[in-house]
Amino acid sequence: MAGRALIFAFIALTLVVAVAVVVAISTSSGPDPIASLEDLREREVLFFDEHHIYLVYNDGDPLALSDDPQHMDGEYAEWCTSSQMFETPTHGEKFDRLGQYYSGPAMRGLDRYPLRLEGDGIFIDLEHPIQGPERGEAPISEPEGDLCVPG
Repeated sequence: MAGRALIFAFIALTLVVAVAVVVAISTSSGPDPIASLEDLREREVLFFDEHHIYLVYNDGDPLALSDDPQHMDGEYAEWCTSSQMFETPTHGEKFDRLGQYYSGPAMRGLDRYPLRLEGDGIFIDLEHPIQGPERGEAPISEPEGDLCVPG
């Protein structure tokens, strides 16, 4: 009789632990959003140095772009406020605000990252980059003002 009670107690304890684990998993919020849509809307372009990623406000449809122009190691595209383009300081690559190739030695546009919106939060999938568009694959925007890197 005592053996049976012990078995039932073990089963009950196992069920309680299993339910607690399921509840903990289902209520965990996971990673925090990288930014809020409201903040991006106000600032238009955000840079996250730890991930080498730019977030661009694109009429309510945010875009996550790599800052790597795929031309030389250690060279990164920088946002130029006056031209409204991404430009590299050494080799002069230029990309429009949507990461499309504009000029320079780069072979294609800036790589993208999938993202999702949950409420006002923006979440980026850093594990699955998408190769940037080939040269001439999509229409590009002209600089809106002076270039930061002439050429």
